[in-house]
Amino acid sequence: MEQATRPTTLMRSVDDRVTAGVCGGLATHLEVDSSWVRLGFIVASLFWGLGLIAYALLWITLPEEPEEEGGPMRPPIATQDPKAVAGILLLCLGLLVILWNVLSHLSFWIVFPVLLVGLGLFLLVHRQSV
Repeated sequence: MEQATRPTTLMRSVDDRVTAGVCGGLATHLEVDSSWVRLGFIVASLFWGLGLIAYALLWITLPEEPEEEGGPMRPPIATQDPKAVAGILLLCLGLLVILWNVLSHLSFWIVFPVLLVGLGLFLLVHRQSV
């Protein structure tokens, strides 16, 4: 019986990306659908911005996969462009402040049903045909 080979190095995806390829690369590495990884980051972001912080750290530190099979791996942003690192960190800090201010004014009884509706819509949109 053949075993599927999991990529040994965690890298940002160039094909499956919405922002920086972090979720696509993590999904490839874990052999799961990238939609689930994205949903995990969104849910984690609702808890004191942990998903946003983790995403930013992975964006900065993970190398990008090669564009061609067997090509050179691109180094992480942290080793290439200090201005990009500062920009990403400032962007995340600003988003965290906005997130904390918005969530501090919302009641659990408003946020929880919205999360349930969002999760239900996500599952309906991403269901597989049988």
